[in-house]
Amino acid sequence: MKTLSRITLTVVLLSTIIGLNAQSFKYGVQAGSNFSVQSQIGDYYNNSDIRTGLHAGVFGNYSFNESITLQTEVSYDQKGSKTGTIKNNFDYVTVPVLIKYSLGKSWKTPLRFNIYTGPYVGFLINAESKNESAEVNETTDLKDATNKAEVGLISGFGIKYPVSNHNILFDVRLGLGFSPYDKVNYVPKNKYIGLSLGYEF
Repeated sequence: MKTLSRITLTVVLLSTIIGLNAQSFKYGVQAGSNFSVQSQIGDYYNNSDIRTGLHAGVFGNYSFNESITLQTEVSYDQKGSKTGTIKNNFDYVTVPVLIKYSLGKSWKTPLRFNIYTGPYVGFLINAESKNESAEVNETTDLKDATNKAEVGLISGFGIKYPVSNHNILFDVRLGLGFSPYDKVNYVPKNKYIGLSLGYEF
């Protein structure tokens, strides 16, 4: 009888813990565009032409309270740069760990606002340079000259619009690579501004 009571109590406690965690944990999908350049840190105004690329992935977040949330993501990010007819394509699988701070709800609307920041690691999946001029139109593989991983920082601003028990998300973020992508030239880094829409279940 005591054994049965203990099992029942354990099941009840585990169910309660799982239920609380489920209420605090959410996941979703997001996609958008990256506007990226490759230059030294701090050089934002004299960059080369911008490469427009894709950002798409999944995320999960855990809310510690109404203000603080920890979010992790796995996303496909197209980065690089463009100079004249030369387009440098550097594509990564990016894994950031972000701390999000809620700024609260809008006074007259259901919109909720947040800011966030945190480190990321990017794993290279493609690196190439394309000459898109009509006369040449050739592609050069840059994988052997590119570091396989990149470390950096992401900071941004987000808007959340509740729909039933779910949320529609809009994010604006800045990604700044701290480690060089080039194995020889350590000066230029990957940098981008990302715009994305998401859905949180």
